[in-house]
Amino acid sequence: MSLTTYESKPVAKWNVNDFLAYLEAEHKRIFGIQYAPFKSFKTERGMLGNWAGTKRKPGKYGPELTKRFIDRCLAKYKPTRDFPGVSFGWMTLHMAYVRQQVEAEIQAEQQRADRNEGVDNTWF
Repeated sequence: MSLTTYESKPVAKWNVNDFLAYLEAEHKRIFGIQYAPFKSFKTERGMLGNWAGTKRKPGKYGPELTKRFIDRCLAKYKPTRDFPGVSFGWMTLHMAYVRQQVEAEIQAEQQRADRNEGVDNTWF
């Protein structure tokens, strides 16, 4: 039996383990070093669960916003000699403005989709 990974399922179905595996893979790919969690993996798991949700409890922002936030933060972060990498916990504390940007983008996308719902595109 093969294990299901974040690569084989839609982001909407990601769980905390998928997000951690994604963070580790992207961190290694982008920064070339191993991922280090904020305080501990237990802390990081709790933060990701609060953001994206768990089997028992929906998250504050959901998996799609959480992934887009992570991607944007990883792209914006500029490593330094003293801080060559970044963690999810650090992102949530020091890059909260990115969450606000992503949240506004998602709301605008939803409003566009709502406006276009029911429009017949066959004649365009």
